[in-house]
Parts: sequence; structure tokens; C-alpha cells
Amino acid sequence: KELHGERSWDGLLRPLDLDLRRTLIWYGEMAQATYDAFNYEKHSPHAGHSRFGSKRFFERVMLPGHAAAYRITRFLYATSSAPAAPAAAFVRSRHPRRRCKESNWIGYAAVATDAGIAALGRRDVVVAWRGTIQALEWINDLEFAMVHPKGILGDAAGADAMVHRGWFSIYTSTDQASTHNKVSARKQVTKIALHCLVK
Repeated sequence: KELHGERSWDGLLRPLDLDLRRTLIWYGEMAQATYDAFNYEKHSPHAGHSRFGSKRFFERVMLPGHAAAYRITRFLYATSSAPAAPAAAFVRSRHPRRRCKESNWIGYAAVATDAGIAALGRRDVVVAWRGTIQALEWINDLEFAMVHPKGILGDAAGADAMVHRGWFSIYTSTDQASTHNKVSARKQVTKIALHCLVK
């Protein structure tokens, strides 16, 4: 628990504790996998998706330790939009059966297996989320203005909080024409959280 901030990492940062370093690398590898698995091939009908399925995802991204410790429960998708952007800025698959339009695979949720719980000493739920890689996402990132994260923090908590408008758009937007983003990334993550609380 100390490695996950129970005591604000007191005594673990200077010098950096070796177990904390291993923990940071462990979770960093889960985030890096979202980049390694992303399908950039525009001629593929699966462009914008994960190159690997969820069942053997960690083996395919060469993380056998994670494969034993975690099970992916859901892939996550986000959609980008930039109405004022020139047509050339919209990077889409050239394949006629492209399904996602501006929606792209953005990460996954994984829960600890029984073996993982035994090794980690707790039930662990990880939401791994990649950074910006698609042209349309970069356009959203250029929306530097800060906005209130309406509907995320609730009325009482974080009343003065502000977030980056471009990121907020990617996190909360939907695309009814997409097979993957009829609900926003935000709602996908919320559903995962509620499912974990019930269990």
C-alpha cells in the first residue's frame, strides 16, 4: 500500500526506493503497451484499433508477467472532432470497411487475476490510457483553453477545477455513426468503475 501512496510515498522518493521504481516500471509498461499495440496501418480495416485481442494482449505485447497477473475486461475507445479543421487534417483509414471513423482505440481496463491478487497483495484495477498519436487528436490538443469539467467531479467536489478543453472533448465526446463511441470514453470508464464496485 505504501508503494501506491498510502503515506504519500514518505521516505521512498529521495533516494528512490527500488521497490517503488519496479512498481513505476510495472505500470509504465502497461501504458506503453497501448502505443505498441495501436494499429497505424491506414489500409487495414482495423486501423485505429488494437492490433491484438484482449485475451492474449499481454503475451502479444511481450509482457508475460502481466499476462499472469491481469485479465483485460474491456477495450476503451475515444472520438475526436474538430469542425473547423481542414479536410486534410482528418486522418482516416483508406480501407472501404473502416468502422471507426474518427473513433480510435485509446486503452483498456484490466483487473488482477487470482494469481495477481496473491502476488500484489490486493485486488488491482488498472485503466491504461495512451497519449496523443492521431492527427485529429493533435488538433484537439491545440485547444489550449481551460474549461470546467462539467459532469465529472460532481457539484460539491472540485468546484473550481479546470481541465484542458481538447482533452475534455476527447474524453466526453460521442459519435453515433461509430461502432465504438455511441457512448463517450468517460461513460465507458464509469461503467467499469461501477462494475468493480459491485464485485
